Amino acid sequence: MMWRMAKRGRLIVMIAVSITILLLVFGLSVTANGSTDGTTFKVIANITIGPGSGPWGIAYDSSNGYIYVTDDYSYAVSVINGTTVIATIPIKSWLEVWPEGIAYNPSNGYIYVADYGLDAVSVIYGTTVIATIGIGYGSEPVGVAYDPSNGYIYVTDYGSNAVSVIDGTTVIATIPVGSQPEGIAYDSSNGYIYVADYGSNAVSVINGTTVIATIPVGSQPWGIAYDSSNGYIYVTNFASNTVSVINGATNTVIATIPVGPTPMGVAYDPSNGYIYVANSGSHTVSVINGATNTVIATIPVGIGPIGVAYDPSNGYIYVANSGSGTVSIISTSAQAIKNSVIPQPTTNAVVVTESAGSSFSAVPIWAVVVDAVAIVIIAISTTILIMSKRNRR
Repeated sequence: MMWRMAKRGRLIVMIAVSITILLLVFGLSVTANGSTDGTTFKVIANITIGPGSGPWGIAYDSSNGYIYVTDDYSYAVSVINGTTVIATIPIKSWLEVWPEGIAYNPSNGYIYVADYGLDAVSVIYGTTVIATIGIGYGSEPVGVAYDPSNGYIYVTDYGSNAVSVIDGTTVIATIPVGSQPEGIAYDSSNGYIYVADYGSNAVSVINGTTVIATIPVGSQPWGIAYDSSNGYIYVTNFASNTVSVINGATNTVIATIPVGPTPMGVAYDPSNGYIYVANSGSHTVSVINGATNTVIATIPVGIGPIGVAYDPSNGYIYVANSGSGTVSIISTSAQAIKNSVIPQPTTNAVVVTESAGSSFSAVPIWAVVVDAVAIVIIAISTTILIMSKRNRR
């Protein structure tokens, strides 16, 4: 728990706020990136949540089309409609709540939020907290996933090395897993729950309420996502800068993919079969082609990206940038044409000529200088943050 407390230090917040102001004033000049397969990815909007808010987890609610973002530092959940924050839901408590993981339950329309500091799960309906579910002292819940086969919510309890199972608003079971579980995901092809055990460098496989397998992966696994097109599970390895690919049919690792520094959140896009990985250490998102298990593009986003989610209503990827207090929206070239109603960034507008795997732009010299200064400051802040995490884990 110590490193999570340290990451909220005033030094990091001050640096993040300073960088945010710098980028808001001058902007980063690169907005489009070509991939090795010819697809163009573009950050079409950056939604400001607020300096010091610390956007962390992110989820899509199919009942209203909203995106819900946990604000880890400001103890709240922001609600986004398209590109606009329409509500801020406080997670009220006399404790430091630190909401992190979040998931939507379509069977009842509820949003479930893992409140790390509260040892509880908040239940949101629409824009109101309707219940608080106690998990147990020292449980430190962080990850949340929904299982449509039984309607249960599965919550990783980082502090107690377990997974809590919630039916509606009641904890019905507690499942011991590996050390310090973080991310969690459901595999619809076999009905299993996969848990990234950060502290034991493994993934626990749960069938119902029983652990049926433990799969060794990379160092300090964090995020986890299921790809329905190939039946694979993708696991981000925080300390080894890789993604492990697990075949759900055999529960074995079939590939290890190098990505950016300190990968955390991960999400699957069924519209194109791509996997999106948030690299918190380089402030980028790696795009993996699930058909080849190769990185086809790297997209600059905000500072310290953590959570990633796919919005099927518009085909966009939403990225929670913890350090800059923003949410980046990523589209592909096809989506940008289809959904051209969303306003495009106008700051430092450039003419971009692209070919497969490359991106070129005419950029003023002063913009290049400002961007270089911003990148140096970002690198320093990230180094401080990541070293704090690794030393205090």
